[in-house]
Amino acid sequence: MSKPNLLIVGLFLNEKNKQIIMRTAADQLAELFQKHQYSIIKTSYYPNKIKRFLDTFFTILSKKNKYKIAIVPLYGGTASLLWATVSVYLLKLINKQTVLIIHGGSIPERMKTKPNGYLRVIKKSDKVVCPSNFIIHHLKQYDVNALLIENVLNLSDYQFHQKNEIHPKLFWMRTFEDAYNPLMAVHVLSTLKKKYANATMVMAGRDDGLLHATQTLAKELNVNNTITYPGYITNKQKNELAEQCDVYICTNKIDNAPVTFIEMFCLGLPVVSVNVGGIPFLVNDGENALLVNYNDVEAMTEKIEWLIQNKNEANKLITNAFATSRNYDEEIIIKKWEHLFELNS
Repeated sequence: MSKPNLLIVGLFLNEKNKQIIMRTAADQLAELFQKHQYSIIKTSYYPNKIKRFLDTFFTILSKKNKYKIAIVPLYGGTASLLWATVSVYLLKLINKQTVLIIHGGSIPERMKTKPNGYLRVIKKSDKVVCPSNFIIHHLKQYDVNALLIENVLNLSDYQFHQKNEIHPKLFWMRTFEDAYNPLMAVHVLSTLKKKYANATMVMAGRDDGLLHATQTLAKELNVNNTITYPGYITNKQKNELAEQCDVYICTNKIDNAPVTFIEMFCLGLPVVSVNVGGIPFLVNDGENALLVNYNDVEAMTEKIEWLIQNKNEANKLITNAFATSRNYDEEIIIKKWEHLFELNS
């Protein structure tokens, strides 16, 4: 089978915007296809939403003779739904095959009250892909069949760090916004320090409105001097921090299939997480990660203490997690995409 030319919709990095945006799943997917000699058209490079909307629709039409299949992401927000809907309807108007990738972890909850908007774009698409079984599971009640293709990760970018001992050195890495609940992480550190005075935490990520509140709470709880805030970090910095830190904590309110978990698995950091959204579909509690209920500070602290006190069991968890990360190898993921393209041919 010849390789189809592809249009990938999303937000992509270039020299002008790389200092102000984070790398997206669309950007990583485009790199995967390029490595395997696919012809790719990417839209768009504009961080500004209005410019990105306009550029996306212009590219769909102006490049229509240069691609066969279009890949469109769908996240949970209203703007993303509008963007995906207009993109898919425009693509079908010009008779293009479309693959919709559903990323938004909030979509199942949103569909409980307003399913029709999502179902219109889902059922208009030729194929539906999800990076975890979480959304696939919820879509079945709407008679939607979706294909599981995990988010791609270049595993060679990550160095495994052997942990002979687990120390109370925490690592938190998301955007400082309400969806990722950074305040819980501060409470966890404060509680942990009651038993381990040497406990520290690195909180990495861009500020989207909650950094000041996070730092204010940390000062109130007298732990701010033991928290480091490096901002958005590169893969090189992740590798360095994985050597300095011993436990990754996830405090999200909602998520689908966090690539961050796979990164931590590759780096050798045990993961202690809340069990929201797609997370229980991604990991198995007690096997490759430890899960607690949402916002349960005491339970998360207890799990961290258990890792510190049970070195052999912690190493089993880390070993299993590393094995899980191998399922996200590029060669496995590209074969799944090639199988999908065969189905569309």
